[in-house]
Amino acid sequence: MIDWAKVDKAKAPATLGQEIFHVRVSEITPNGLFSVCNVAEYLQESAFRNSTLLNLGMEALQGTNLAWVLARLSIHVRHYPRKGDAVAVQTWYAGQQGRFGNRFYRLRDENNMVVATALSTFALFDLKTRSIADWPEFVLARMPEAGERPIDFQRRTVEKPLLGIPQPPFKPRLGDIDLYNHVNNTKLIQWALSASAHNVRHPFQPRALDIVFRNECRLEDSVQAMVQQVSEKDSSVLLTTTDGKELIRAHITR
Repeated sequence: MIDWAKVDKAKAPATLGQEIFHVRVSEITPNGLFSVCNVAEYLQESAFRNSTLLNLGMEALQGTNLAWVLARLSIHVRHYPRKGDAVAVQTWYAGQQGRFGNRFYRLRDENNMVVATALSTFALFDLKTRSIADWPEFVLARMPEAGERPIDFQRRTVEKPLLGIPQPPFKPRLGDIDLYNHVNNTKLIQWALSASAHNVRHPFQPRALDIVFRNECRLEDSVQAMVQQVSEKDSSVLLTTTDGKELIRAHITR
C-alpha cells in the first residue's frame, strides 16, 4: 500500500524538476478521465527535461554512443485527472544501485493534492552493442545528491505469467519507433495494458502498474502477448517476440 501522506510530505531536493501539463482531449478515455499511458508519457517528458537541466540529458551524451533507457517503472494512481485539468509533475534523482539509478515522481492537481506517484529504475544503454553499459566518470561526477524515496517497489520482481493465454502476434509500426531506433517504452506500456484489458469492462484505468523492460523491441520484430488473470483485480502480462525474446513483464492492478 502507498502511504500517500508520506509521498505528499517528502522533501524535494534543490535539483528537482517540475513540469506543468494540461490534460488534452486526445489524452482522455471514454469516461472523460486521464489514461495511465499518458501518465507514463508525462513522467518520460519530466525526466528528460530534468536530466537536461542537470547536464545529464541527451545532448550531454552525444558522441558517447550511450543513451538513457528505462529498466523498470511502477506507477500508482490515487485519482485520475479530467480533461483540461492542470497536472504538476515533480521528479528527482533518488540514488544509484550498481549500474542502475532510481528516479521518484509525484503528481499534484490544481488543488495541490497528490493524485499519483511513481518510481523508475534507469540505466545507460550502449547503442553499438545494444546492451546495458557502465556509467562513465563524467556521468558519476554530475549526478546530484540523491533525494528522498518515499515509495519502493511493491514486489522484489515482476513474475511472468505461468498459465497465460497467448494472443495473436502483431508487428510494431513505424510511428512506434523512437530516436534510438527501438519501440519507445510508452508504446510497450500501451501494448501491455491493451493485452490485459481484453474481456475487461471499459474504460480500463488501473490503480497500479509495475512493468520491467527486459529487452528492446525493434521494427522488424513480431510481438506476442500472454496474459494471466492472477486475481479478480490483478493480471500478469508478458510480451515476447515470436522468436522467444522477452520484452516486458507487467503486473497490473485494477
